[in-house]
Amino acid sequence: MNSKSIAPCGIICDLCSGFQRSKNRCVGCNNTGNKPSHCTTCSIKMCPEKNGDEKSRCNKCSRFPCIKIRKLEKRYVNKYGESPVENLRNISESGINALIKSESEKWRCIQCGNLLCVHRKACMVCGAENHHFPGDNK
Repeated sequence: MNSKSIAPCGIICDLCSGFQRSKNRCVGCNNTGNKPSHCTTCSIKMCPEKNGDEKSRCNKCSRFPCIKIRKLEKRYVNKYGESPVENLRNISESGINALIKSESEKWRCIQCGNLLCVHRKACMVCGAENHHFPGDNK
């Protein structure tokens, strides 16, 4: 994980199944190259409040957390066990390096040490249980 791994909305691209897969791999929100269409046309990334700075993180906005971020937060917390809003608040409070360090440790598979995927209930490498995955989706 690095600073480019944190999308403007607070989602950590390294934890995405598109970023972790081996074929047709996504490069992440802040990089140029292969991305799914919903990432290239993202209304949060293209928000007018950013004044053309697509990579600007939403925690810098006076309207944070706006309705779009709150909807994303609800979906990600309930379906995947990740909190984009908490990620952005942690960046504001402790800095991006502290967030990267804590989330890299938090999302490590206890069995093989690879990063877990927020979209899967099991590690994509070894199949061990993803303890962060919400119980309703298991």
